[in-house]
This record gives sequence, C-alpha cells and structure tokens, in this order.
Amino acid sequence: MTPDTQTAPVEAPDPADVYAEEPRSPRQRRRTLVVMLALLALVVVAGLAWAFTRGDEPDPVAEAPPASGEMDMDAPAAGGLAQYDLNGDGIVYQSGMHPQIVQDGPGQCPICGMDLQPVPVSGAAPGTVEIDPVTLQNIGVRTALVATGQIERTLRTTGTFEARDAGRETVTLRVGGFVERLYVDTEGQRVRQGQPLLEIYSPELVSTQQELLLAVRNRELLGGGAGADRLVEAARTRLRLFGLGPQQIAAVERSGTIQETVTLFAPASGTVQNKRIVEGMQATPGMPLMDIVNLGALYLQVAVPEQDLGWVARGTRAVVAVTSLPGEELRGRVDLVYDTIDPATRTGTARVTLANSGGRLRPGMYATATLFGAASASGPVVPTEAIVRTGGEAVGQAAVIIALGEGRFRPQPVTIGEEGDGVVRVLSGLAVGDRVVTSAQFLIDSEARLAASLGAMQAMPGMDMSDTSPQ
Repeated sequence: MTPDTQTAPVEAPDPADVYAEEPRSPRQRRRTLVVMLALLALVVVAGLAWAFTRGDEPDPVAEAPPASGEMDMDAPAAGGLAQYDLNGDGIVYQSGMHPQIVQDGPGQCPICGMDLQPVPVSGAAPGTVEIDPVTLQNIGVRTALVATGQIERTLRTTGTFEARDAGRETVTLRVGGFVERLYVDTEGQRVRQGQPLLEIYSPELVSTQQELLLAVRNRELLGGGAGADRLVEAARTRLRLFGLGPQQIAAVERSGTIQETVTLFAPASGTVQNKRIVEGMQATPGMPLMDIVNLGALYLQVAVPEQDLGWVARGTRAVVAVTSLPGEELRGRVDLVYDTIDPATRTGTARVTLANSGGRLRPGMYATATLFGAASASGPVVPTEAIVRTGGEAVGQAAVIIALGEGRFRPQPVTIGEEGDGVVRVLSGLAVGDRVVTSAQFLIDSEARLAASLGAMQAMPGMDMSDTSPQ
C-alpha cells in the first residue's frame, strides 16, 4: 500500500467513558429529531383522547368506601354519625377542629393532633342538632319542664288622668248682656254651689222685669182675675227662661224695683277651669263663660295594646301607681272600653274611675296601671324565655327548642295562647313533661345551622374536606 492511499488510524473509545458517543452524520441527527417529534405528537393526541373520555368513566376514588377515620363526603348527609358507630354503643369520636374526622373509638386527629371528642349518635329526625357537653357548658344552656298551670292575665300600661264628664258644669248665659263684675276671676279657684260668680247687665232682662211689675200692678188694680194672673205668670216664665231663680224673681216682685244687674251663681261645687270672660266684655246667649269641674273623682285613660283588647273588659281590676304618691296604690276597675283604636300605635283605650280624696290627683297627671284579667283554663305552660319569636310567624305561632337529652336538641313549632306572670300557655306542639330550652336558643340554632351547612357540603359531589394539608 502506498503512502497516498493509507487511511488515518481511528481512535477506539475509552471503555471508562460511559458518556462517550459515536460521532453521527447530519442525516442521522435529522432522522432522530423527526422520531422525537412524532412521539411528542402521539403523547398529545393520547392525552386529549383521555380527557374527552374521562367524564364517562367511573371515578375509582369517588366510588371507593371511606377509609377508617374519614367521612365519606359523597355519602348522603342524612346518615349522620350513625354510619361510623361500628360497635353499636351509640358513641363516636370526632375532631373538634376538623369535624370530617370521625371514628368509632378514641384517638387523635391526624390533621391537628388533638384528642377526638366523644359524640353521641342520635339517629334522630331531621333538624336535630347534637352539641358536646363542653360546648353546652360554655354557651350556658338552661332548660325547664313543661308544667300544668293557669295564667292570670296581666297588663302593665300607662295612662293620663282626666276630669269626668259627669263632674263638669259649664256656665252659660241664656240672654245677651255685658259682664259688669267678676267675683271669680282666676282659673283653679275652688267654688261652692250657690256662690256668686258674676254680675251681668242685660237690656232684655230689664224690660222683662218691667213687664212683670206692670202685670202685678194691673192684677192689683183689677182685683185679680184669670187674665191678670196669666200675664203675671207669663212674665215670670220669661225671667226663669233667662236664667233667674225663683228667689230672684220674688225679690223683684217684693221690692217693686227693677234690678239692672243680675247675679249668676255657681251651679255646683268644684274648681274653675277654662274661664273665657273678663269684666266689661259682651256675652251672647249660649256662650260658655267658664267651667266648674268636680275633681272628687277622675278618669284614668289607659292604653291597651291591640292583642289584649280581647280580655280587658268592664269590671277588670286595676292597680294604679302615681309618681307624686310614692309607695301608695290606688285601686279601681275598668268601667268603659272605647270602640276605637289608634291606627298609629295600634292601641285601644280603657277608662278607670278613681276616687280623688283630698284632691291629690289632678287632670293631666301621668300614672302607671296594672290590669288583672280572669285566670285562664288549666293547661301546659312554659316560661316566657322559652318562646322563640322571629317575627315571621302568624298570630299565635312561635317555636321552642326541645331538649332531647344527651346533648340533642330539636326545634318545635308551637301555638301559644295567654301570657302573664312570666309564663305562656301552649295550646299545641308540646306535652306536659317535655323539657324546653330557656336560654342560649339562638346559639343552639347557630350550631344547627353549622351542622346543616357541613351536611350540605358533605353531600356535594367531588367535595373532599378530608385533605386539608397545604398544597
């Protein structure tokens, strides 16, 4: 072989170099790239096909039974805790921080490490809420038994004193004239029956007195007779119609002189109110001059809520307290219940008549009154605190929370009747001997709502609350 055709020696690969590669030509490198792109395309197509067919295939994880210590989030919420009570002792153990962790025996929460708390298994009807003893103690739940009793209806209300209509006399004139003199010129002044009030000058009274005196003289001149007597009696009648009394008329006949002014006397004893005249003013017939009010007894007008109008009636006993008479109770009875209702306050009015010995009570004074109705028929009663009213019920409808024992509670709609003395009569929904909650009802309701929310979340497909580890 000549030196011109001699081939250069090729170095053999080092067996110790595992990363050594044989040199490849450009054609080989292109072929390798094409193969890799084809494999990548095949993987993409396979992934898309799996994604489109995934929804039609059953999920083995979702269909698998729940592992020990975890709740099946796709199981119906109605199963409650009873599905974890494997030994049938009525007690399961649940995590207080992670309620999805439940098991049949004691242990620790795998998430927070806290001891699982014993929880009774109710197996109760829907709406029942279970609360552990620690929570019950913290929220201060108190209960009471449904008992048999009667309710004496009572109503504490307020009212205002008014003068009685029967004790009010209005002084008026039956003939026009002018006020010459006032004997009583101050409101609030007390007068006695027959006491002079004012003097009035009336031209009509003067002319009528003249007619009377002429008729008397004519009768004397004629020596009597039926005609003369009729004229005298007619003049007397006119003076009586003008408001003069028999003694005043007799004084005119006896003296034979005309009285230019006539005195008006108090028709009754009482206190002067609403004085509308002054000396010198002209008064017309029928014009009210002043009122004389007898305050020996007063009306107390008290407000009665619409719902109590059914039992407040004539004869209802009332005990009244007045601020100006501390420690003293006034007793009376309702003598009238008005037919009208104030549309703004939805209250009616009842009237109580009270004696006013010594004049210690005055019109316009404020008072508080307690009305006592007849006792109701015997029946189930509960403390007023046990009744839960949300405002959306019909009249007479409310609710209570029944304590079932062992930390179980259930709301119960009831129909209620009379209320008084701290108790409410229950017409339906409860029986004597039932135990109802009298405090912390809304906290128990919050627990029930929380349990319902957790149950709803458990029933949601695909919801897995057991995995709470950070991603």
